[in-house]
Amino acid sequence: MSETAIVTLVGRPNAGKSSLFNAVTGSHAKVGNFPGVTVDVLEAQVTVSEHETLRFVDLPGVYTIEGEADPESDEGHARRFLDDLSKHQTPAVITQVLDCTQLALGLRLTLELRRRGLPLVVLATQHDALVAQGFELDAAALGEALGVRVVATSARDANVKARVLEATSEAARLKTAPPSGALDVTAIANRVLRPRVDAKQAFARVRARTERLDGVLLHPLLGPVIFLALMTALFAAVFFIAEPVTGLIDVFNQALAARIEALLGTGLLSSLLVDGVLGGAGTVLAFLPQIVILTVALELIDASGYLARGTFLVDRLLRFAGLGGRSFVPLLSAHACAVPAISASRIIRDPGQRLRTILVLPLMTCSARIPTFGLLIATFFAARSVWFRGGLFVALYFSGLGLGLIASLVLGRTVKRTSQPRPLVLEMPPYRVPQLSVVARVGWRAATRFVRDVGSVILVASVVLWALLTVPGPTAGTPPPDATPRVVAMHNSLAASVGRLLEPVTAPTGFDWRLNVGLIGSVGARELMVGTMGVIFGIEDAGDDSAPLAERLREAKRADGATAYSAATALALMAFFVIACQCMSTLAAVRRETRSWRWPIFLFAYTYGAAWILSVVVFQVARAAGL
Repeated sequence: MSETAIVTLVGRPNAGKSSLFNAVTGSHAKVGNFPGVTVDVLEAQVTVSEHETLRFVDLPGVYTIEGEADPESDEGHARRFLDDLSKHQTPAVITQVLDCTQLALGLRLTLELRRRGLPLVVLATQHDALVAQGFELDAAALGEALGVRVVATSARDANVKARVLEATSEAARLKTAPPSGALDVTAIANRVLRPRVDAKQAFARVRARTERLDGVLLHPLLGPVIFLALMTALFAAVFFIAEPVTGLIDVFNQALAARIEALLGTGLLSSLLVDGVLGGAGTVLAFLPQIVILTVALELIDASGYLARGTFLVDRLLRFAGLGGRSFVPLLSAHACAVPAISASRIIRDPGQRLRTILVLPLMTCSARIPTFGLLIATFFAARSVWFRGGLFVALYFSGLGLGLIASLVLGRTVKRTSQPRPLVLEMPPYRVPQLSVVARVGWRAATRFVRDVGSVILVASVVLWALLTVPGPTAGTPPPDATPRVVAMHNSLAASVGRLLEPVTAPTGFDWRLNVGLIGSVGARELMVGTMGVIFGIEDAGDDSAPLAERLREAKRADGATAYSAATALALMAFFVIACQCMSTLAAVRRETRSWRWPIFLFAYTYGAAWILSVVVFQVARAAGL
C-alpha cells in the first residue's frame, strides 16, 4: 500500500473550508462565519482506493502566512504547520480553499502558498453564490494563469467529494510544485470572471437586498437594539420552549424510580439505582432540551451571516472594556462551552488582550450552568409568572457578560495591562439561508455529547457521591426530627462531614452542608450540582412518595425543623454560579493556552473569591427584603 499523503486545507476565514472538510471526510468540524472557529488542527483520513489514502488536515482560517504573527494566533499555528510540512518527507499537497466571490482577495494568499514549493490545488468554493450574483468562474483559465489545478465547486455540490479527491490525489502523485514569480491578481480576477447575460440585474438584486438588511441590522441606533432583542429572545426561548419537555422527562424519571422500588424494594441496590443513578445522572438528563435549543439557536444565527455583524455592533462596548471586536466570537461561543472559546481566543492578535479575554471567558453563562439555573428558578419562583421566570433566566445570561466586562476593566488596570485595542477589520459574509441538515447535525452532536457526559462522567460521579454519602465520616451531624435511619447515616457520612467543615465560610451566603457538597462536586463539572442535589434529596426522600427534586428542595428542613432554603438562598447560589469557575476542563484549557499554571490558579482564585463576595451580598440583601 502506498504512503499516505497529507492534504492540508488552507484558506481565509469564511471561505467554506470547514464545510468542504466535512463534505469530503464525513467529519463534522464546526462551520462558522468568522475567524477562530477552526482553532485547532483537525484531521481525518479518507480512502481513495485500495492502494491510496489521503490524510486531510484542516488548518485555522488565515488571511496571510507571511509577515509578523503571534505564535499562538491562527496565522502562527498555520505557518508552523506548513513549515513542518515543508521539512517532512511524507508526500504533501497544499489545498487552498478560495471563495470565488472574493477572488482577488483570495489570490493574494495563493501567491504566498505558491512560494512554499509544494504541490498546490485551488478549490474555488461558493461557486453557487457567484452564479447567483450573475457571474461564472473560468476554472481552466484561472488554473492556467496560476500554473495549478483549479476546481470550482461548493459544499452543497453532491459531487464535491469525488472532485476534490480526484484533484488532490493527482497532485499528490505528480508531486509538481507550481512555478514561482509575481502575478497581477487583480488582472487575473478580472480575466477569469465571466459575466452571465443577466449579470448586472442579478448582482444588483443581491447587493440591494444585502444593503437593505444591513441598513437596518447595522444601524448605529436600531442595530444594537435589534441585536439585544434577538439575544434576549434566544436565551428566553431556552427557558420557555424547553421547560415543558424538561417536566416530561422529570415525570418519566419519577415513574421509573417508582417501578425500580416496586421491583427491588428499599435495599442498597434499589438506593443505588434510584438515588445514585436516577437521582444524579437522571436529574441532569432532564435538562437536555435546554442544551440542544441553545446550540441550535446559536448555529442558526451563525449560519445566516448575522453573527459576524453582531461582532461590529458590540465592538465599541468591548473596546471600552479593553477587549475588542475579535473578542466577541470567543465570548459568544463561551455561552455554549468555555473550553473551545478559550482556543478560539487565538484570533486575538494582541497577547495581553488575548489573556484578558481568556480570564473573563469562564464568566460567560455556559450551557453547563443551565441545569442549576433551571432547577433553582423552577423551585423557588414557581409561583411567579412564566414571564418573570423567563426574564430571570435572561438576566442570568446577561449578568455573566456584564460581569465579564467589569472583570476585564479591573484586570486591565491591575493584572495585565494591554495596548489600545486595534481597529476591527472583518469581512462581512453574505446573508444565507442556513442548511437545515447542517443545523440538525449540530443539534444532534450537542445532544449526543451531553448524553455521553451524563452517561459517563456524571453517572460515575453520582455513584461515587452516593457511596460517600453512605460511608461514615469522622464527625456526627444533627439530622432533622423524625429522620429515617438512612437519613441519619447520610448526615453522619464522610461527604456530610466535609460539607459541615465549610459551613463557617458559607454560612453568610445561606449555604448549608448539602449545598457545600454540591459545590465541591461541581468543581469537576457544573452539571454535577444538580446531580448532587438529586442524590442527597433522593436519600432524604426515601420511603416517601416520589416527588420532583424542586419540591424536595422547597420542603427541605434544617435540624431545628425550620425551612432550609428560601428564594434568597436560590439567588445567592445563582450569583455564585454566574462567577465561579467550576470546571476542571476550563482550567486545563487555560493551562494549555497560556503554557503556565499561574493563570489557571489565578482564574480559580479570583472567580471563587468574587463569587463568595457577590453571593454574600445577594443573600443578605435578598433576606433583608423578605425573600
